[in-house]
Amino acid sequence: MTDLEKLILVLADAGVEFILVGGVAAGAHGSARATLDLDVVYGRSPENLARLAAALAPINPYLRGASEAPGAVRRLIQ
Repeated sequence: MTDLEKLILVLADAGVEFILVGGVAAGAHGSARATLDLDVVYGRSPENLARLAAALAPINPYLRGASEAPGAVRRLIQ
């Protein structure tokens, strides 16, 4: 099982409402396009955000390109 498949299972097992878009979704429909990332669109309800945060917490996700500079503003899901 690939890491992408594992992540999809983690989200599904946690009851996260989500859909896949981008290259992975295209591949599932037969496209030959190869991609190594997973584009996820998730429901924005407070309950779903809590499930998403709990499901992803063990892998320590981070916002790619986010500033680490002092005073940088971030919105964290709690």
